[in-house]
Amino acid sequence: MIASNQFVTAQAKPTATKVVTTSALVKATTQKAILPQVEIAQQIAQGQSEFAFLGTYNILAGVQKTKVGHFILQKDGVYKVTVNSDEDSYAQSSYEYNPSTKTLKWTGGLFLSNQYGGQIIKGNNSKLRIQLSKSTYAEKID
Repeated sequence: MIASNQFVTAQAKPTATKVVTTSALVKATTQKAILPQVEIAQQIAQGQSEFAFLGTYNILAGVQKTKVGHFILQKDGVYKVTVNSDEDSYAQSSYEYNPSTKTLKWTGGLFLSNQYGGQIIKGNNSKLRIQLSKSTYAEKID
């Protein structure tokens, strides 16, 4: 009899079974959730250019490309954003990076509440650009 907190998955032979406890499943899920940020830090330390998206961006909006603020993407999964000229007045929140799709997912803060996207592309001037919405994007400045 298998306890209610265990899962059974069938193997190739119908007589064999593999038992996975819920605690092992939770531990594996938790490790996977933390792993991307750890990988980012390790790959940056190794000099991999895949994380060239980290740094400071101007936020530009509308047809006139009006600067409405700027933000900083940090390697620890944190972004700091300001929408005024006070350089010391930043709101801080978090993001996740998906290297296979080259997208950022905002997991908190202003960008999440504004439902911004995070597709990383090369702009017309070869600078990195993050498409936040249809009419708003961020352009890397460092």
